[in-house]
Amino acid sequence: MNIRTVNASRGWYWLVSGMMIFRKSPGHWLLMMAVLYIASRLIVALPFVGLIAVLVAPNILAGLTHGAHALASGKPLRFGYLASGFLKNPGPLVTVGGVSLIGHLIMLMVIAAMAGTAMSGIATTMSSGAVTPDTVTAMRAAAPRLLMSVIFGLIVSLPIILAVWFAPLLVFFDNMRPVAAMLLSLRACIKNVLAMLVYGLAVLLPLMVMMQLATALTRQPEIGIWLLAPILVSSLFVSYQDLFAPDATA
Repeated sequence: MNIRTVNASRGWYWLVSGMMIFRKSPGHWLLMMAVLYIASRLIVALPFVGLIAVLVAPNILAGLTHGAHALASGKPLRFGYLASGFLKNPGPLVTVGGVSLIGHLIMLMVIAAMAGTAMSGIATTMSSGAVTPDTVTAMRAAAPRLLMSVIFGLIVSLPIILAVWFAPLLVFFDNMRPVAAMLLSLRACIKNVLAMLVYGLAVLLPLMVMMQLATALTRQPEIGIWLLAPILVSSLFVSYQDLFAPDATA
């Protein structure tokens, strides 16, 4: 596999192309997201099952990007694509999910270690009931340390996040082994850091708008993320196609 190096403006192209793929079958996309959202709510309600959801998240992502590939190829989007990641290379995809889970745990441990007293102080303040000037002062005093701990946790876990970014697609579409796929994903993200940064900034505004809208209508901001997910998944597939090319010697 070769890694292409693209211009920073391609980050915007990925998002626009993802939106165009979504427009080919918006009803099917939103229905699939509704099914996944309901399933996620049921899973989270069960003890320890949420860990399994993190492990199989790459399998679900592989199936969704398989659907995006179908639409980009002129084929219809079908619910059966949700199972694609459980039918092809399911074990390696779960391995990628395990690495992702480790990354999340590392981030949480770093945040807890750096902001332990700040987090406990905010929890104590919130549990005290009515908001008073003293509780507002305590929360303001704890907020900077909590924010710094979150930023540092993200920085520490960033290599794992980048390694897992394209890995499910490389495992699913190119039959790569998990470790090789994660190393290739990390290299691709580093080589195209400007395009990745533009893409992240381009996603930020619609994400904030959708979360604010979902909060206003349903008081559940995560619904905004689910509504935007079809475009994000499709743009991820477009960026994968843009950055990776088969080895010419193969």
